[in-house]
Amino acid sequence: MAQSVRNRRHLLSHALALALALLPFAAGAQDAAPSPTKDLDAVTVTGSRIKRASVEGPAPVNVISAAQIQKEGFVTVYDALKTLTEATGTVEAASQWGSHTPNASGLNLRGMGPNRSLLLVNGRRVADYPLPYGGETNFSNYSNIPAAAVERIEVLTGGASAIYGSDAIAGVVNVILKTNYDGDEVRVRGGTSTEGGRDTWDLSWAGGKTGDNWSVTYALQYTKRDPLFGRDRPQMDDADDALYPSWNMEQRKVGFRPTAGLALIDPSNGQRLAPPDGTCEKFAGEYYTADRLVYNYNANTVSNTGRLCGMSADYANWLLTGGSENLSGNLYATFDFGNDLQAWSNLAVYRSEAIWGTNPPSVSLIDDANGYYWDANRNRPVLGVRQFTPNEVGGLDTLRNTNRELSWDISAGLRGRLADRFDWSATVGRSYYRVEERQNVVDEQKSYDFFLGPRLGTTGDGEAIYALNESRWWNPITPDQYWQMGTVAKNRASSYVNQASADITGELFQGWAGPISFAAVAEVAKQGYHLSPDPRAGIDFDLQNVDRGGGERTRYSAGVEFKIPLADSLIATAAARYDRYGSYKADGSGEALDIGSQKETTWNAGLEWRPFESLLVRGSYATSFHAPDMHYLLGQASSSEVLTYDRLRCIESGAYLVNNCGVGNTDVWYAFDVNRRGTPLLRSETGDSWTVGFVWDVLPNLSMSADYWAIKLEDMIVDVGADEVLASEAGCLTGKNMDGTPWANPAGEAYCAGILARVNRDGSGRLVSIERGPFNLASREVRGIDLSARYRLETAAWGSFQLGVNYTNQISTKEQRYANDPNPERRDRDLRSKLRASLAWQGGNWNANVYADRIGSVPGVRYHWGTDRLDNPGGCLPFADGYVPSDSPSLNCLEPATRPDGSANPNPNAGQQTARYYGRVGPFITWNFNVGYQVTEFMKVNLYVNNAFNATSWNHKDPYKVDYDFAPTRLLGAVGREFALEYVFTF
Repeated sequence: MAQSVRNRRHLLSHALALALALLPFAAGAQDAAPSPTKDLDAVTVTGSRIKRASVEGPAPVNVISAAQIQKEGFVTVYDALKTLTEATGTVEAASQWGSHTPNASGLNLRGMGPNRSLLLVNGRRVADYPLPYGGETNFSNYSNIPAAAVERIEVLTGGASAIYGSDAIAGVVNVILKTNYDGDEVRVRGGTSTEGGRDTWDLSWAGGKTGDNWSVTYALQYTKRDPLFGRDRPQMDDADDALYPSWNMEQRKVGFRPTAGLALIDPSNGQRLAPPDGTCEKFAGEYYTADRLVYNYNANTVSNTGRLCGMSADYANWLLTGGSENLSGNLYATFDFGNDLQAWSNLAVYRSEAIWGTNPPSVSLIDDANGYYWDANRNRPVLGVRQFTPNEVGGLDTLRNTNRELSWDISAGLRGRLADRFDWSATVGRSYYRVEERQNVVDEQKSYDFFLGPRLGTTGDGEAIYALNESRWWNPITPDQYWQMGTVAKNRASSYVNQASADITGELFQGWAGPISFAAVAEVAKQGYHLSPDPRAGIDFDLQNVDRGGGERTRYSAGVEFKIPLADSLIATAAARYDRYGSYKADGSGEALDIGSQKETTWNAGLEWRPFESLLVRGSYATSFHAPDMHYLLGQASSSEVLTYDRLRCIESGAYLVNNCGVGNTDVWYAFDVNRRGTPLLRSETGDSWTVGFVWDVLPNLSMSADYWAIKLEDMIVDVGADEVLASEAGCLTGKNMDGTPWANPAGEAYCAGILARVNRDGSGRLVSIERGPFNLASREVRGIDLSARYRLETAAWGSFQLGVNYTNQISTKEQRYANDPNPERRDRDLRSKLRASLAWQGGNWNANVYADRIGSVPGVRYHWGTDRLDNPGGCLPFADGYVPSDSPSLNCLEPATRPDGSANPNPNAGQQTARYYGRVGPFITWNFNVGYQVTEFMKVNLYVNNAFNATSWNHKDPYKVDYDFAPTRLLGAVGREFALEYVFTF
């Protein structure tokens, strides 16, 4: 089957090449395809009419106008886009532990991932965000687009590679900027949160001038948002606020706190060594004497690991919502030469400084290959952990971690008309993005010098010997002493794309049922990225220090599209496109790399049937692809030292038989490096999608639509983590799991070869390092329905009303990590539905708007500190043979003695507690209200109340999430209700 698909694509590529050879011009801009979106915008967004059936196309397109963004209370482009019902996938929360891109906002359409939808600005690609999402993939940042410059946003969901190329797996977001604007508008807006801690300001100026043969459109926008910390929300600044239902009050009080603080630890058993009496009281109330309790999920028990000094408010300085100060501008100009020839140019600039955290820096005394040191004073192995208090560092406001960002996009082109039949254009441009991530860290060696003094030698086992200066360790230090070891690390990253394109579109000839239209496009582009990490940046939270990598590649593309009337009421569309990626070069390499074949031909086809004027029945099918992200291919080894057990040596030695594979057995429990690097020979992800639906103008002022859609992705690239590398190496070489059961190879010999190539051992068989990274392993399939309705009512006495409703239900989600895995329905593990509605009213000088969105329930979250991943089982975890017990409202999932069919349970643990239950939380509804009054012809005042009923993470806590911040933060923020007042001046 795969070979036949490849053959069809090969034949299609030849047909495409022949078609292009017959065209008078090479062709190319992203917006070359004939599209009804301008008419659609005029009809569905401005509200001048409701009828849609006559202008919609074979695939649904959602259009958001600048006026809609403003009236629904949103300030930024991303604020509006994340409410799209098609955005059923979540992204990293600002408060998420280990967030890699705290100042960037990705969009996750259809739950396919932020890297599988395409962002265009005026039909052109922009540079990727320089830092990889989750430390793994490239993606687009939607936060750096000035809303003041936006005319409308067109969103096509589903495969669109035949028109736009790679990345358009889940959809395309095309932001159209204002052009040919005449006049000026200044908007001044200030707001605050009723819960405190979040003031916002927004100032924008948009305008334009036109002459006989020229035009200039400009937009400037300044925004400022204060950061929000745990201390600004006392409901969630401390682990006391956790709501885990199985804990009694005492367990909740100290259950998972403190995670840091001040402690010496016996590495052989994890026990804290009690600090001297009165130590914790010396730190001006920042520390308190506490037990470190550890909760065992499976046994439902709490164990005491000893005394330490814990932070009085663990999470008071944890960032809940980032703060930023942004300045952006856009300039667009045209000049008419006459004879249907026009030149244009566009310049967009964005500058930002964002706060992404002020967590107190910490130091760990682990100067040894085994993750600890030998203390000469105590004559024992010791591990030291210390979190500096605000008083010691001179105030946390001096330690704010920030991102400084600069991006710009410049483009220019010509457009005209040929033979009074064809429109053509040619474009060149460059887009660039730079980030400097400034992180306050402690210089490790200087901290050793300060607290441990000189190295005194090594033990017979090779452990480093020091004499801890306990006077310094157990007493507060001064800010001057802190800055002897404190420093600011600067991670720098940049990305760019240079591109040129040409396109031609028009009517070829008169067909039997109407004119046959076509468009052709040709493009060439070169993109690159560069990561320059600071070695002082310290360990991040995903088993690596910092992201490393960089390089460049070129892309050549060509495509055609046809629109063919088959009958008076039936129109067919078809498109095909060829993309080729090549000439890869890694940073520091002047030679091309052998990355493998990344050539794809994609196509789509659609039908529009209008049995009568008010009804459109439509359907489309499309193939699509996603070329491997450059960081998947060119990521360089990013290393950190971890302390865990060697699964292979544990199995080979038989230690697992006596449960002796943990702390204390240095033959299997020791430190080694975990690296992440790219995989050069990755294949492109390929997929297909289809839609079928209708648009019905029920009444002249009422329109409805319904579309069923499906997207399937093959060869999906996933990052294989450190745990999997270790477990699979042991399985490949011994055929066993850690519990002695047979290991099943999930993906064949090639999988084992790839895993073994990522493991480095010394002559004695001890691990030196392992390398985690991406593989083509998985497949994902999603299906759902989109519903929408628009209604307009005009009254003489009460003014005009407009209602718009959109609803998406993702009715199926399936994902296989390996081809041989079972493929059960996983819909209940993800967000299942979203609804948004907006009711606008206009009467005389007054206007008002009510906006609401509803996010359906989601699984309760369990977070694994050891693997840095989220578990969303959505019920009882399955047992070894795949049987899933019935969900229970209790916290225990018992393996029953008999199955529902009455058969005996073959499992030896029948009747025992083998899994925990994690239910659902939600749904969540957010309401925005605003009212405006036109004071004079040139001045207007608007009052906004956003999130009027305080739908926040801290009042919708997740009772199953036992770690900070105890809430579904990927869906709800912590800001709460906000008021804003806006003045609008036109002149």
